[in-house]
Amino acid sequence: MLNLLRARSKSPYLLVFGIHRNVVHFVVVDVRDTSQPQLIVSDEHVVTQDDAAASMRALLDKYSRYGKHDPRLALVLGSGLYQSVTLDKPQLSDAELASSLRYQLTDLVSFEPDDCLADYYELPLQVQGQQKIHAIAASRSQLAPLLKVAHELTERVQGIYAEEQALEKLHSENTEAGALVYQQNQQPALVQVYSNAELQVTRAVRSLEKISELTLDEIKLGGLQPLSIEIQRSADYFERQLRQRPLAVVWLAIGIEKNQEVLSTVHEDLGLDVVWASYPTWAQELAAGDYSDFPVLGGALLALADSSNEPEVSS
Repeated sequence: MLNLLRARSKSPYLLVFGIHRNVVHFVVVDVRDTSQPQLIVSDEHVVTQDDAAASMRALLDKYSRYGKHDPRLALVLGSGLYQSVTLDKPQLSDAELASSLRYQLTDLVSFEPDDCLADYYELPLQVQGQQKIHAIAASRSQLAPLLKVAHELTERVQGIYAEEQALEKLHSENTEAGALVYQQNQQPALVQVYSNAELQVTRAVRSLEKISELTLDEIKLGGLQPLSIEIQRSADYFERQLRQRPLAVVWLAIGIEKNQEVLSTVHEDLGLDVVWASYPTWAQELAAGDYSDFPVLGGALLALADSSNEPEVSS
């Protein structure tokens, strides 16, 4: 009975921080009804002197009412705070692989094993005869100040997610085969392929880090052609190497002014339907609109899935 009462007294809120080198995005989601989350705060704080932890504290001070009574909390790491590599899956048990992965990555990432936090995931489709994993690695020392802030606030830290994983949850209702492009200011673009609402291909493309800065005149002069080429490369891999049906649509989630010229140009290059990515219904009213908050919203859905076994909370 005491445990039940304690569970009921916990906060009904989920706090999610999207950590980038220059800005921290922050959302608060009311999760009393996990099937219908409600976005009640969406904000950001500029990072100064490389101190993202200070930005987290500033946001928590501003919205202190939502930090009481042990809320759920999650972190989403932007591309500059983790490294993602693809490698052959070692012939080890899941437990052995989890414990040894940081050593397997010694020559593939810039972190020393003692400073490396690593995890991995597998995509549903594999090239015939191959078994690959996608490893995510981050610096333990870089994450320590962020986790300190998180654990000072709550015991219910749901997880630390990579941006490339968080985006998948925003496509749970898209069953058709399509490519998503996510890119923000001075960040590598994520070019991902989805089919049956699952992530099938993911690539970080550093050469597209300035796509969101293009002017309309630059677009008319062919500035989006490198983007179309990278989408086509991912489509070719999906269709030829993975032997899947052709893509039907491209979803753009890039921080560029929304105008028909962008959609028309990529459509003409690829011959596919091209649309702006949609925000989830529960987030549309407070969403930033420029997709800078896309990963943090996806992280909220990931955290909800990871906490699905927790007792229901009430106000």
